[in-house]
Amino acid sequence: MQRMQLAVAVIVVAGATSGAAAAERAAPAWLSGDWCSDNGTQRLDERWTGSEDGSMFGISRTFENGKLAMFEFARIEHDQDGVLTFVAQPGGKPPTSFREIERSDQRIAFAQTAHDFPQRVEYWRDAVGLHAQISGPGKQGPAKIDFEFKAGRCSAAPAVASAEPNGATQTMTQVLEAASAGEWRRPDPARLLYVEIPAGRVVIELAQAFAPRHVANIQALVRQGYFDGLAILRSQDNFVVQWGDPNAENLENRKAVGKAARTLAPEFEREADAALEFTRLPDTDGFAPEVGFSAGFPAGRDSSAGKAWLAHCYGTLGVGRDNAADSGGGTELYVVTGHAPRQLDRNITVVGRVLKGMELLSTLPRGTAPLGFYEKPEQRTAIKSIRVAADLPETDRVALEVLRTDSKSFTKLIEARRNRRDEWYKRPAGHIDLCSVPIPVRVK
Repeated sequence: MQRMQLAVAVIVVAGATSGAAAAERAAPAWLSGDWCSDNGTQRLDERWTGSEDGSMFGISRTFENGKLAMFEFARIEHDQDGVLTFVAQPGGKPPTSFREIERSDQRIAFAQTAHDFPQRVEYWRDAVGLHAQISGPGKQGPAKIDFEFKAGRCSAAPAVASAEPNGATQTMTQVLEAASAGEWRRPDPARLLYVEIPAGRVVIELAQAFAPRHVANIQALVRQGYFDGLAILRSQDNFVVQWGDPNAENLENRKAVGKAARTLAPEFEREADAALEFTRLPDTDGFAPEVGFSAGFPAGRDSSAGKAWLAHCYGTLGVGRDNAADSGGGTELYVVTGHAPRQLDRNITVVGRVLKGMELLSTLPRGTAPLGFYEKPEQRTAIKSIRVAADLPETDRVALEVLRTDSKSFTKLIEARRNRRDEWYKRPAGHIDLCSVPIPVRVK
């Protein structure tokens, strides 16, 4: 089949009178009008109009060197089963339907696995403009094509198309001030670790959904006091701090792990099934086909392979290992304290992230031996204790709340960080990488 051109992205607007459930079933409220994608040699003109029944009709024209190279008719409507469907007719050929599979406030995706290419059609809008992507199996493996649109005709496309209806993007402070109580979550104390060092307490949330075996093993190690009295052995500038047993390589003197395991099979990734909550970031990423946030953790996803994994961002907690993939189990742990080392993604088991106390780790003296290890035992920072928060009295716990990454306020926060409207910023970037999106934490 001839490769399809793409139509304009959408903004999903819930009907005020129909309620949330009806809004999910309704056709998305698109911005009618003209849209342009122009790279200098190829120009795509798009025009969309609506109808009284909520359907949308579009036409796309592709010009190469000033000559019409292709056209396409498209529409958005409900099929006979009531499922929202994107129908494409490139070159006026018989229609191909793609059914809705995913939607958020400013994104919608359709899929048709029986089609050759594409099998997935996706649209989203942000402050930069309108974006579209088609993807599916190519001749040499998975393939995708991206399209970038600006509002208006190609001869007069503005530089920025605001994602907010009133033309303004909120600041991060405004977003957090407006966030409702229900958009904040209280982390499960059974999945919180309190790491006590001389400078204070570091609070870590464990990612059981991504590494259940390692999380259970770390909890077992903690509950038998394995880490108590051990030390931070390494602080490498712009990279990680790492703690564990200084005698780990000495089979006779190393600390016993008791009922816990010393090594485990790796949990570098998990199935990206329907049970996995995933809030996708609008921007592209060099380390994953899709990036976003899952249950409070930055993550990558490959929908074509059905896999998802946690990303190495600032504050990430990972499991140290040797060359063998199964040589780690949680007896040595590290926290990323520098620029995000994303090359480690899917090469190390990630088990959590720091919620509070990062400054206590990132300001530790740097080790002077190779890889930031401390040369002398007296240079190390002692681990006074590590405890599971649920094992402590309520009065000894820290009442933390984390902004839900599946909330509308978090989606607005992403936009606020992608397009800064603070007085200091003169030009919004219109892009942000995964590890530059903060996940707000507050003491309640």
